[in-house]
Amino acid sequence: MNAQEVLNEIRKGKRFLVAGHIDPDGDTITSTLLMGRLLKHLGKGYTLYIRDSIPEKFAFLAGIGEIKQDIDGSEPDTIIIVDAPNLKRVALKKPKAKIINIDHHQSNEGFGDVNWLEINRGAACLMAFELLRLAGAPLGRQEGEMVFTGLFTETGGFVLPNVSAEALRICADVMEHGVNASDIAFRMTARDERNLALLGEVLATLKIADGIATIELTEKMLDDVGLGHDEHDSDSFIRYPSSIPGIKVAIFFREMRQEGTVRMSFRSLSGTDVDRIASRFGGGGHPAAAGAKLKGSYEEVKERVIEETKRYLACAEG
Repeated sequence: MNAQEVLNEIRKGKRFLVAGHIDPDGDTITSTLLMGRLLKHLGKGYTLYIRDSIPEKFAFLAGIGEIKQDIDGSEPDTIIIVDAPNLKRVALKKPKAKIINIDHHQSNEGFGDVNWLEINRGAACLMAFELLRLAGAPLGRQEGEMVFTGLFTETGGFVLPNVSAEALRICADVMEHGVNASDIAFRMTARDERNLALLGEVLATLKIADGIATIELTEKMLDDVGLGHDEHDSDSFIRYPSSIPGIKVAIFFREMRQEGTVRMSFRSLSGTDVDRIASRFGGGGHPAAAGAKLKGSYEEVKERVIEETKRYLACAEG
C-alpha cells in the first residue's frame, strides 16, 4: 500500500475518527492534526481523538483544541489510526468501521483493513504530510509548524538515527514558508523551575553497569518537587544517559503507582536494537527508541528488566 492508494481509500469515506496513541508524543499529536487538515480539505466529517491529555507545550499548534479525550458517541464509517502499532495503544476495541492503519513502527501488527506501513520513515507525521501534498491541500505556516514539531520531537531534536534527508528537506521547506524553527525548539525543550528540579532528582539516580545506564522517576520525587502526573515533562530525560559514550542501552524507569505499573523508555545510539528488548515486555517502537509498561512492584520490575537487558546484550554479543 502506498500513499496514493491510501488517499484513494480515504476519499471513499464520509465520517471519520482519527486516533493517536495514549501517552501522546509530538509525532502522534501532529500526525492527528495533519490528518484533520486533510479531511477538512476533502470535505469529510471527522473527530480527532487521543485518550490522554495533551501536554501544555503543544498548545501553540493550530487546531489543538479539536483533539478530544473521548469519542462523544461518534459513529464513523472509517477510523484512521496514526503512529500506533496496535489497537490497544489507542485505547480502542475492535470497531465495526473500516480501519486505515498509518504507521512507521516496525512492531506494527498490521491490524487495519488498509495498512500503510513504512518502518524506514523517520516519523508518522511525514506520512500524513505526504498525504496532504498528494491531495493538493493548502500547506502554510500552520501545517509547517505541525510537521516540524513532529519531526523535532520524534528525532530527539534531530539527534536520533531516524533523522533522514527527507525530514531535513521538509524542515528547510517549511522554514522558507514562515516556520520559526528556533521558537519551536525552545517550546519543546523549555523547563520551569520545578521541572528543572525534577530533572536534577532523576539524574541523581544514574547508575551505569555492563553497558547499561539507568535513571528513575518515582512518585516520591514528584511529591518532593510539588508536581502532579499531568504537570511534569520528563519524556526527554532519557537523552542524558543515552548520550554517555560507551553506553549500549539506556533505560528510564517511571513509577506509576495509581496504575500499579512501571513504564520504561529504552534508547540506544550504539546500534543496539532496543525494540527487541522492549518487545520482551509487551512493548515496542523503533530500533533506537522504544517503550514498554509492566504491572508489578517497582523494584521487582526494575530488577527484572535490567537482568533481561543484560541477557539480551550477552546473546547479541555472543
